[in-house]
Amino acid sequence: MRINAGRGFGRKHKGTFVFGRRMHLLGLTTAVVLAARSAFATGLLGDWLTQDEDAALTIADCGGPLCGRIIWLENARDRGGSVRRDDNNPDPAKQGQRICGLVVIRDLKPTGPNTWGGEVYNPQDGKTYRGRITVLSESTLRLRAYIGLPIFGRSQTWTRVTGGVANKIKYSCGLAE
Repeated sequence: MRINAGRGFGRKHKGTFVFGRRMHLLGLTTAVVLAARSAFATGLLGDWLTQDEDAALTIADCGGPLCGRIIWLENARDRGGSVRRDDNNPDPAKQGQRICGLVVIRDLKPTGPNTWGGEVYNPQDGKTYRGRITVLSESTLRLRAYIGLPIFGRSQTWTRVTGGVANKIKYSCGLAE
């Protein structure tokens, strides 16, 4: 009895099933894609100094998507000496949050090779923008925050914080109030 399950499906080819080879290839392809995504995430994870060198953020796994938290501010206090708060947040319940320690990048997910998309919150104006991060090298990334289309936005190049500098900034948000 001969069963024809469609073109290429279940036909014997040199002692093995074509379907089996296709599934094996699919499994290998999936493994490579997952490994590549993990490698890209590793390149993005860590501490980054903003272009103006007035803030540092750490990008980490936040239970699935990645996120970015402010870990250091050059001016963590306002001119009056008070800890800077998220005064421009549109949610009145969040306006008392300290800016240093605030999660400002959320829901980062891979969108292509070395590229991640998510949301970027700007505590200076209280607005949330769409964002795209591209890892340019082990030591630099480009962040683009925009409304609608990427052409309507602004980019910054950030540098990775390493060595002794990282140790100094790690605890700068632990300000006594």
